Amino acid sequence: MPVQLSEEEKRNSRAERFGTAGTTPGSQGLDTIKKAEELKRKARAERFGVTQSIPTEEEEKKKARLFRFGSSSSADLVEEEKKKARALRFSGTPVNGNGKIEPKTTVAGKAGGEA
Repeated sequence: MPVQLSEEEKRNSRAERFGTAGTTPGSQGLDTIKKAEELKRKARAERFGVTQSIPTEEEEKKKARLFRFGSSSSADLVEEEKKKARALRFSGTPVNGNGKIEPKTTVAGKAGGEA
């Protein structure tokens, strides 16, 4: 005759079998798994000679690069001017000061030139 277990007892026995310590999935089991993964990654990095840079060093490199190359706002203005000039040259339709194409105005009368 099989033994009837409550839901909580089933969860606890399953947690013991699969190595998760907590009764709920998000409690301590996840923390231990994350720590184990971190230790594995560190051991692998040491074994293959990969050094992990400190996040502050990466941030300093990013700041230095931003300072060196500057922001792209001035380049955007130049590109906008180029786009306006190109639109004027090739579109044949007038462009207003905002860079938007003006709608064509309709001509009153007949197209054949008869009045």
